[in-house]
Amino acid sequence: MRNSKKLENILFYLIIIGSLIIIFSILSMFLNSKAPQAQNQNTHTDIREPYFASLEHNAESTGIVAETYTEFETDTEQDTVTLIERYNQMKEELKSLRQALAKDRTVEYVIYSVVDYEGEALTFDETGGFTKYGISSKHNPDIDVFRITRQDAFNILYARYYLPNGLYKYQSVRLQVALMHMCVLFGNKAFSIAYSVVPKEKLITLRDSDPDFPKIIEKLRLAFRDHAKRIGIKNPKYLNGWLNRINKVFYIG
Repeated sequence: MRNSKKLENILFYLIIIGSLIIIFSILSMFLNSKAPQAQNQNTHTDIREPYFASLEHNAESTGIVAETYTEFETDTEQDTVTLIERYNQMKEELKSLRQALAKDRTVEYVIYSVVDYEGEALTFDETGGFTKYGISSKHNPDIDVFRITRQDAFNILYARYYLPNGLYKYQSVRLQVALMHMCVLFGNKAFSIAYSVVPKEKLITLRDSDPDFPKIIEKLRLAFRDHAKRIGIKNPKYLNGWLNRINKVFYIG
């Protein structure tokens, strides 16, 4: 009996120890199984974080590229608009330059036609004194007519008659030439005579091709002839020369 009791106790302890061993084994296996999962999770996290980070980076990069592309498009559009505006501006400048050059050629033609008609020979008469290139000493006392050149005469006629009276506004070059000749004969009074028979605005806009151009030119011719006859009473020896010149510059053929 005593031996059977002792055997039972041994078996009881063996069962307890075996159970503990089994429990510890299970715990050990459980813990070992959790560790790789944690590593896998950590590893998975390590993989995902750079990936999502790269996605965010790519998204940011894409945004930057898109923004850069948009800025490039905007800059290109602005450059195109600027080029178009500059092109249009250059066209206007070129147009103005052509007009200015055309006006310069017209001015030279008009004034030099009078200067060359008068010529460089020094003449004298009672009405104007010494005269050269159409510049008289009596009506231009501040000018040394003995030494003036062709260019000097151009500058004087331009500054004292052509520019102040706005002759450059006249559409008809023929009319500009005629009135410049009258300025040499009668000074700035020539414009008062012209405006007394034809309104200034009409003379400015008058063109050679206008139907009433010959009629207006004839009115001007008669008005200047009448004025020449009035002042020619005191200077009859110059009257025929004045009348011939008036007929010549206002001639319609």
